[in-house]
Amino acid sequence: MRLLFTALLAGGLSLGLASPGLAQLRGGYRTPHRLHTSTDHQGYRRPPLRITLGVNVATYNGDITGRLPDNTLRVGFSAGIVKPLSPHLSLVSELSYVKLKAVDQRPDRGLSFQGTNGVLTAMARYNFLADERMFFGSARHNDSWQPFVQAGVGLLLFDPTSAVSVNGTTVALPPERRSSLYMYPHLAGVLPVGGGVTYRFSPYLALTLDGLYYFTSTDLLDDVSDRANPDKLDKFITAAFKVEIGLRSKKGKPLVHFD
Repeated sequence: MRLLFTALLAGGLSLGLASPGLAQLRGGYRTPHRLHTSTDHQGYRRPPLRITLGVNVATYNGDITGRLPDNTLRVGFSAGIVKPLSPHLSLVSELSYVKLKAVDQRPDRGLSFQGTNGVLTAMARYNFLADERMFFGSARHNDSWQPFVQAGVGLLLFDPTSAVSVNGTTVALPPERRSSLYMYPHLAGVLPVGGGVTYRFSPYLALTLDGLYYFTSTDLLDDVSDRANPDKLDKFITAAFKVEIGLRSKKGKPLVHFD
């Protein structure tokens, strides 16, 4: 009888050791569903999604002018999200309201324009310095400053109005292309490239300053094409100041990744 009891006890212990999932569940631990592994096998936590709110100013580079002094800086705004994927890489999506206004660099021609623009972008952001707060394990030194570069694709909804100065009087011009197939506001594609720097106060609060150069697929951002140079596509630049707010993650064990 004693021998039988000993055998049953030993079998139960071996079964418990061979069933880590059951033991872990009893201890409140759940095995992560996904593991990311690279050559250095450094574990990290993905921080929560961050919401960004910001203001921007923009300059234009196109048929009318390519000089900063000919631009009038007007304030726009933006809202977006940042999803960290690894200590170096994040995905960024943003919706911006951008205002443009410029006068002709050639006084004899006397053109001018102003426009309101909506820009929706999706970009990949590369951090030059690894976000040390993401690493799993022992405490690490974290740099508050985080310089980065970013690039992506997007859509531009633009609505310009143009004018010409005649003997000191500004006269509004009709839209250059007037047809049922091309009316303002009109849609175009953009390729934003640029960079910036983020200063992190905590995992849940940061300030970001960035600049983006937008290549566009249109020559009518200023409603001037055949009136000037129809072979040159318009471009514009934005400088933005943003507040990043991290969402609080749900309570529980964080998912561990390896990068």
